[in-house]
Amino acid sequence: MNIFQATPGVQLNATIKTSLVGASLLLSACSGNYSGGPAPDGGSGPGTPGAPSKTVQEFFGKSVKTNMNFCRTCHVPDGVADTDEGKLFMLSANSSEDYDNVYKSWIALDKGVETNKILTNPSDPAQHHSGGQPWPVGSQPYNAMKVVLGCWDNPDNCAALLAAGTTTPVTSEFPLLGSARGGHLWDDFCVDKPDNTVLPDDPRTLVVPGVNKNKAVYMNAWWQTCQEGNKPANCGEQRARVARGYPIVASAGQVGAGSFFSGSSSTSSYSFPAADYAGMWDSVLSMSARPDNFDDLIAQRWGMPLSPTRNPYPLAGEDPNKTNGGSGQLPMGVTQLRKADGSWTGNLNVTCSICHGGGIGSASDGPGLGSVYGTNSLSDITLMFTDLSRLAPQQSALAIIAQNKVRGTGNITNFQLFGLLTISEITTIPGYLSIQTQPSTGTEDPPVWWNVGHRSAKFFDAGQVTDAKRIELSFHFPNTPFHTDMAADKKWILDHQQDSDAWIASQKSPAWPENKLGKINTALAEQGAILFHSKDLWSPTLKNTVPKPPGGNGSCASCHGAYSPRYVNDTAYLDTPALEGIAANVVPIDVIDTDRRRLDGNSAMVATYARQDWFAYSDGEKNADGVPLCGDWNDKSLRGDRELGYLAPPLYGVWATAPYFHNGAVPTAWDVLKPSDRHSIWRRWSNTARPDQTSQVMGFRYDLAAYDNQNLGWKYDALACGVTGTTPYIDCNPADAAPTIQDFLNLIYANGGLVWNLANLPILTNAQAEDRKIYNTRMYSQDNGGHEFTSVLTDQERKALIEYMKTL
Repeated sequence: MNIFQATPGVQLNATIKTSLVGASLLLSACSGNYSGGPAPDGGSGPGTPGAPSKTVQEFFGKSVKTNMNFCRTCHVPDGVADTDEGKLFMLSANSSEDYDNVYKSWIALDKGVETNKILTNPSDPAQHHSGGQPWPVGSQPYNAMKVVLGCWDNPDNCAALLAAGTTTPVTSEFPLLGSARGGHLWDDFCVDKPDNTVLPDDPRTLVVPGVNKNKAVYMNAWWQTCQEGNKPANCGEQRARVARGYPIVASAGQVGAGSFFSGSSSTSSYSFPAADYAGMWDSVLSMSARPDNFDDLIAQRWGMPLSPTRNPYPLAGEDPNKTNGGSGQLPMGVTQLRKADGSWTGNLNVTCSICHGGGIGSASDGPGLGSVYGTNSLSDITLMFTDLSRLAPQQSALAIIAQNKVRGTGNITNFQLFGLLTISEITTIPGYLSIQTQPSTGTEDPPVWWNVGHRSAKFFDAGQVTDAKRIELSFHFPNTPFHTDMAADKKWILDHQQDSDAWIASQKSPAWPENKLGKINTALAEQGAILFHSKDLWSPTLKNTVPKPPGGNGSCASCHGAYSPRYVNDTAYLDTPALEGIAANVVPIDVIDTDRRRLDGNSAMVATYARQDWFAYSDGEKNADGVPLCGDWNDKSLRGDRELGYLAPPLYGVWATAPYFHNGAVPTAWDVLKPSDRHSIWRRWSNTARPDQTSQVMGFRYDLAAYDNQNLGWKYDALACGVTGTTPYIDCNPADAAPTIQDFLNLIYANGGLVWNLANLPILTNAQAEDRKIYNTRMYSQDNGGHEFTSVLTDQERKALIEYMKTL
């Protein structure tokens, strides 16, 4: 998550006041804490200078000039410190001018030594320096600059100061830019290492009470171990787990692919013949003949990219076992079932990629791009199940129960539905019926998988710890809801959870494709790195109207974690560099203030029900109150004094995760950082149908030409109330804030969660499918408010932060 004030009560004359107010922004680029970790080369720097400097200019060149490179990041023309006030301390691109420029600044800032803002701003927390406190009192930069200022202030004593100052070496610093791009430490650690290499500990297990106490990055979402055998013995075992987990989760025609309520079985009561799927050109698309682009049309209609690997099904007249599965290509959310001997069955079933498969550009745009596992914001799963209900009646239940109201979102953690997984366990039925009176969790945009390895808790509200792995395979839970052998069905999950989790956590975010979206402005990104990790958004002079959250330094990193190598290796930010990129801060709802329906839906009654649920480890270790330690962490008995709120996510690959917020209500990062620019009704750009197929429903564009590289998000159109798909006074109001029928419906959904799912008009026409592309923030659970604390940023600071986020 996320700078300066004169001492209260002190009256200043105009000249001094101007100097001090201006100095509030000084040195915002002088970042990095010199008490941090070892130098990048493993040493302590270039060592002690030799003979004492004869002049202050010589000393400046030896002991100060290098430090000015840090300040130069922002204090240059067009940098974030190039403001009316910041000009009191301004460097140039030419480092040979540093001595003269610093001297001019010293004069402008009323001279002196310890009281001069050149020293106090970057060393005294009370100054609320945008760049943090990179020059702690006693550090090399502080002491060296103190010598220089002392020589200027008292030339007669300069020789003695220079002699004493020669013992201070210049400290080497880590770079400002760098990213692990998510994934898990173990997979990175094992690159090029032999199989018998012993693994380090999982850094997420360090997130326990007391971690990072009084540090810049705040953590309160504690790790909890839920089962034995989490840590493989060595790199070979870790690689084997990832390899076994791939077919279970990716589910793209492999032997052992997981599928809807069927485990990894080659048979399923939910499957349907490939011939019926292949015939949807008639039954669903209402076309006169099978089109040459049938596979792409289905992928477009459902918002599910075609699988990145071969994922075949047989066409009419094809024998799948004579055509290696068939010549058709399935979208990511569907797989053809196979027997253990590798033979194809000709039957299809859906997979977890209906919610967790998406697309970012094309494979030719760069590594990791194209069809991507573990991200979405594209699919319309209710439309998909509606279409499938015409092929297979057993799929119709999920057509009647709305899984989403808006394309690109889901309602995947709605406990009103979730309890159906174990409804056959008769003891849970009374509790399950009682939670139908609780609010629906509503619209959600599934979080990306490439950040799982840097999260101590899962779900937007940190409702379960990350090690609660059972839930990850719930969509594949065999034989739901008709468990004739519940023990065997649960065993399938227990047998596969470690492998599936290992593959999910191994996923990496795609790097910013400079060849397609433009080169990153490194100088601006470095400014953003400093602001991201150091700028206190609650500095008194900013007058932030949002309550200040507990802990941390008030910066973006305080909630979202540290990523820059400079700060990762700074003990003022993290206890250990192993905590790089880990985000474990549940931000109180009164601070984050984003749509609270997701939070309200996991109420105290739901928490009580969860105590009985096997997926919430009702059979696991319990606390003194009898509450499962791997259960619902919104349960007061587990969370203790931690306020309810939303978990700030890690930001690896954040450029590729738009739209933003847990409900996908904000289309670009710029809109996140500048709340006043948000729109009430908007719609992402869609693909254009071929001239001979204009009646077909096309999906959202995810080619990079539809990406907004300035604002970081997918291009969209702001819509007015009354455009096609919105009905004034029902869906929206021309006066915007005035009441609508939706406000009345919101009261119903907030007091009966299942109604949100059942009050679902069947999708009978293409026009209805098109209307589901409109994001209306007046509808239940789709509010786009919150994150208002970033309103105090300047536009130049927003540009710098966005440029930095491109590097993550």
